[in-house]
Amino acid sequence: MDNGLELKILKNTESIMNNIETKDDLSEFRLNYLDPKKVKFFRHGDILRVTIEDDRSCLRVVPIRSFPISMRDKYISIRDMKGNELGIIKDPKELDKESYKVLEEEIYKRYFVPVILKIRSIRDKLGIVEWEVITDRGFRKFLTRSIHDSIEETDRGFIIKDIENNRYELREYSELDPKSAKLVTKKGLTSLY
Repeated sequence: MDNGLELKILKNTESIMNNIETKDDLSEFRLNYLDPKKVKFFRHGDILRVTIEDDRSCLRVVPIRSFPISMRDKYISIRDMKGNELGIIKDPKELDKESYKVLEEEIYKRYFVPVILKIRSIRDKLGIVEWEVITDRGFRKFLTRSIHDSIEETDRGFIIKDIENNRYELREYSELDPKSAKLVTKKGLTSLY
């Protein structure tokens, strides 16, 4: 694990713990990392289930990205339907092949983010930006509040958030076609790369 990240998590946890008055309250703030070798995910119809060896089984769980922008493929929180955290899987790729596949499918459904393949136009209209793009899911037209305030950097490129909180992934500049790259340059987005 990245030592800087672990230190950040520990400092945040330590800060929370300093505000707790009784020792009994501490148990709910301990990070519970799950051993991927002991975790099995499977489906029952459309429902994601989990069995944690020597611990418990849950008939319905929800995977939640702890860091959905910066580390979307690591630190997956597994929660029951009441929102209680069963634990965190640091790196889902360490799960057995079938469990990893089932978990990834569930995360994909939960965090549907179309990837922008081409940009047809980017137009500023009184502080609102209109985007027309081709994504891996087809044509999309959406609005953002401004260009720079609606874009967040990720480990894969950028996430653009529209005014309805839908997200679109814009990958590396070098992957764009010439016309899209020209629009990105014209709008001053190359400074983000």
